[in-house]
Amino acid sequence: MEHEASPWVFFGMAMFVAAVLALVSILSTRHLRKIPITRMQNLLELSVSALKNYTVSIIGPGGEKHTSFIGTLFIYILCMNLLGLIPAFKSPTSNLTITASLAIVVFIYYNYAGIRATGLKAWWKHLMGEPVWLFPLMLPIHIIGELARPLSLAVRLYGNIFGEETVIAILAAMSFIVIPHVIAVPYQLPLMIFGVFTAFVQALVFSSLAAIYIGLAVANHEH
Repeated sequence: MEHEASPWVFFGMAMFVAAVLALVSILSTRHLRKIPITRMQNLLELSVSALKNYTVSIIGPGGEKHTSFIGTLFIYILCMNLLGLIPAFKSPTSNLTITASLAIVVFIYYNYAGIRATGLKAWWKHLMGEPVWLFPLMLPIHIIGELARPLSLAVRLYGNIFGEETVIAILAAMSFIVIPHVIAVPYQLPLMIFGVFTAFVQALVFSSLAAIYIGLAVANHEH
């Protein structure tokens, strides 16, 4: 049985994905023009427009302010999910430390967005609940509910990607069962192909929930 990789391996791969995305972003935006004349700029503008519409459709009016956060989150998680499908690599999102870090970032961001919307007083009033005299009961309930969100985000993403990678590894280990050391049967190939779809779905679910939490935070505080 293969030993479990060190958390630093997953951290290194997460940083590798971030570095590659940063490099691609720099190279692809060096020669932008007001009127796009290249396929790359057309693709970039189409992607940004799609991410903006997607974010606004979930958060509502004003949601375009959060496009950069939601879009970055989606692309970053998608690339980390896909990395594990490459031989000799592992998905950083198959490690709970990485997914918990992402969830904490989302937790901080949507609370910050809510506080920024109407101020700290409104955020605190929301946590206390109404009527005010019930705050000894409502405050712990709201705090538990808030903490459950990042926990749910972290565990859901980790569980799905870790489970998928584990099954792929088991199927890959069975490759020589039919005729040992002669013919390798790629049992894992169908699941790897399906993994491209699940990688997209898991990134979409995570970023969609993040957008929903932002929308709820802003709406609650405005209310």
